[in-house]
Amino acid sequence: MRAEYLIFNVLVALPPLLLWRRPDSGMAGRGGDALRAILWMAIPFIVWDAWAAGRHWTFNPSTVIGLDFFGLPIEEILFFFSVPFACLFLWESVFKKRPERSAPALAWLYRLPWGMAPLGAGLFLAGRQYTGLTLLALSAVCIWDRRSGTELLLQPRFLGFLGAVLALTAVFNGYLTARPVVLYGAAYQLDFRLGTIPIEDFGYGLALVYGVTVGFEGARRRGLLARIVERLFGGYRHRVDAADDTAPFEASEPRRVAVVGAGIAGLTAAATLAERGHAVTLYEANDYLGGKIGAWPVTLPDGSESTVEHGFHAFFRHYYNLDAFLERVGASQHLVPIDEYLIVARDGKRTGFAGISSVPFLNLLSMATHRVYRVRDIALGPAGEEMAAFFRYDPERTFQEFDGVSFEAFAERAQLPATLRLVFSTFARAFFADADRLSMAELIKSFHSYYLSHDHGLLYRYPDGDYEETVLGPIRRHLEKHGVRIELGRAVEALGRADEGFEVAGEPFDGVVLAVPAAASRAILERTPALAEQDPKLAALLPELRCGQRYAMLRLWLDRDLAEALPVFVTTEKIRVLDSVTSYHRVSRQSADWVRVHGGGIFELHCYAVPDDVGSDAEVRDAFLEELHAYFPELADANIAHEVLQVRDDFAAFHVGMGTTRPGVETAIPGLVLAGDWVKLPCPAMLMEAACTSGLLAANALLRRDGLREAAVESVPLRGLLAPRRRAGGDGDVE
Repeated sequence: MRAEYLIFNVLVALPPLLLWRRPDSGMAGRGGDALRAILWMAIPFIVWDAWAAGRHWTFNPSTVIGLDFFGLPIEEILFFFSVPFACLFLWESVFKKRPERSAPALAWLYRLPWGMAPLGAGLFLAGRQYTGLTLLALSAVCIWDRRSGTELLLQPRFLGFLGAVLALTAVFNGYLTARPVVLYGAAYQLDFRLGTIPIEDFGYGLALVYGVTVGFEGARRRGLLARIVERLFGGYRHRVDAADDTAPFEASEPRRVAVVGAGIAGLTAAATLAERGHAVTLYEANDYLGGKIGAWPVTLPDGSESTVEHGFHAFFRHYYNLDAFLERVGASQHLVPIDEYLIVARDGKRTGFAGISSVPFLNLLSMATHRVYRVRDIALGPAGEEMAAFFRYDPERTFQEFDGVSFEAFAERAQLPATLRLVFSTFARAFFADADRLSMAELIKSFHSYYLSHDHGLLYRYPDGDYEETVLGPIRRHLEKHGVRIELGRAVEALGRADEGFEVAGEPFDGVVLAVPAAASRAILERTPALAEQDPKLAALLPELRCGQRYAMLRLWLDRDLAEALPVFVTTEKIRVLDSVTSYHRVSRQSADWVRVHGGGIFELHCYAVPDDVGSDAEVRDAFLEELHAYFPELADANIAHEVLQVRDDFAAFHVGMGTTRPGVETAIPGLVLAGDWVKLPCPAMLMEAACTSGLLAANALLRRDGLREAAVESVPLRGLLAPRRRAGGDGDVE
């Protein structure tokens, strides 16, 4: 058939062309990067193809339409666009969603080019030109990957992707060679075939797709400044633990460990300890796992059941430890990327971050070019000098200088421009404190963690269904697989002593991980005076263990949807209570099913810090609705089919002056460790990542006591780009 090769290209490219703009594809907003990466890789391959056509291979004239360029059928040129685009779509929509884990042990792969290149040159000179050029192409792309800093071969997920590319090559090239659309000159190759496919075709396809992916991934960090920034940080991923990799992995004599609290911290600690052979019992006061990511069923007026969570959570890409944990338990496959981080101001102005550079320092300049703020407002006022503190983050100096300063006082002193103040304010509210209470040191630390210490930007992922199905279910199954005894609805009021160990809920244990919120931890320890006496320093800090302001969530089942298509999660400029709106029927399949039957939409409204003058739950609910209608008037007349309101006060407080009074993970009481997002950590982790990291560190303290190998703990860089560097050996700063 004359158009057979053309139809082949259309069929390969059509699905990704139809789907690439979808938010869950991972390619939304990056079409330009994809096109440039494909084009720059297509050029050398087309030149190679044109040089080799008629000798290395020829084309069946009965399968092409007869339109030639550079001696090549137009269909052959389209091949260098359709196939790489389809593979790039596969990388972003499937493999890129897996956690980004670096495996240094794979570094030996980068030594292969130094053997492949001479071999390829020798084969080329010996007449096996197709074989030789394929090896040279693979060597060149591999060296480019290493030297550009993308280092994709260090990621196990990328090796899985290359395996998929080989499988697709067997399908695509199997078709093209079996028909045949392409015919090969055996004299220029090894003439070893898998079916009808020359073995060289697999290397040719790998080199093409590998090169396109390197170009696409390097688009964010391409350029001298981007590479300099990453080198100044020493990379964006740093090991926090000093684990002895020669220590035994599993206990020969299991110890009994009680983990009190089944939030992220407790779940991480329980899983880590159970994987190493310890007998773990997990106590949770609620009837569900997860703590602040917990989920439970509710019955709707029509008799159907739905699942309600504590609220929408963003799984940021720099949550290295949480990512690794979710991958370990099999939950990461359910995370999909957000299409945009959008702030809606009271005047209707929209501020988005999808197109802003993700490279630290350059991202702030990029915000200026996107008109988030004007450079002259920073350069000509006190803001520029004051904001340098964000780049000088240091865990000791920053808290000495700024822990006694509120964000509101800092913003006034710096005279932040209105738009930039809005950005900082919406970001700051996520830490459950009003501007006049939030410690500026904590805000500097969090801004360093989320925006100024890695190249992932503010875009994040979220579960593609309710949390019980997508996150908690896999975690529960993992715990049960490793023998964890889960005791739900079992509140632990106090800890007791039993010989050298502890007594929890009437049972003896060798160790305890206390992983409940700050105020609950204080209550348990105050009811156990014998333990407090063993650690006077911890006892002195107990009065400071308290939670932040109340936070609230209102879930609404409405008979109306928004008039415009907005991102799944939208941050609003707070009037009194409304901080954000989540379109849950675009998040959860369960919610989407309800909307398909009843119409309308399901929305979740958040307030991260309920003002003190909004007293009762009814006042919170009325204020939510009033502000929702102010931002989205089309919902003002919507009927409410069902609603669920939660007002809680168990999040950590990051208030002025509290940073220096937080206890760390380890206590002076042998076998007792603390975990939670409120615990002081040796790295700048916050929120869910802080909880997960604390759980790992708590488990490590017990593993280290038992002579077992500790779990890996990773972090973003520990200090800001302009912070004084520590001397080797820790004997001071380099000024």
